[in-house]
Amino acid sequence: MPGTSCKEAIKLWEAKTTQNAAEATEVKLICQLPPIDKLDDAINQLEACQKLSLSTNAIERMIPLPKLKSLRILSLGRNNIKRIMALEDVGGTLEELWLSYNQIEKLDGLQPCVKLTTLYIGNNKIKAWDEISKVAQLPEVKTVLFIGNPI
Repeated sequence: MPGTSCKEAIKLWEAKTTQNAAEATEVKLICQLPPIDKLDDAINQLEACQKLSLSTNAIERMIPLPKLKSLRILSLGRNNIKRIMALEDVGGTLEELWLSYNQIEKLDGLQPCVKLTTLYIGNNKIKAWDEISKVAQLPEVKTVLFIGNPI
């Protein structure tokens, strides 16, 4: 069965909340049935979004978000993400990144996140201690969660 597309999920959210997604500062597309399995360009219409919740779906890949210039919190927990990537466009505004309960082994891809203060990455597949030093390179980071990883 095909998953819910981002376009469909946004339409459902708009109908449920009676808000215009392009103007909303917080959008929750969590636990879609069937789950969102692929992020697509429709997500870029959320131009005013400051907090985007896409948790509890089946997303495997992060994509660039060039139009989300105000994004502060990105929640992608409980998906099937294997690699942190495509954060260049939101790295200058992103303060919190929630990635717990995914399939992530390495912390590459965080470098653009110069404003990141909070990283939740518990219950992934991080097993190498040298991955932790990549978080120490983030200038603003204060809160991290690694519990539930093999390390």
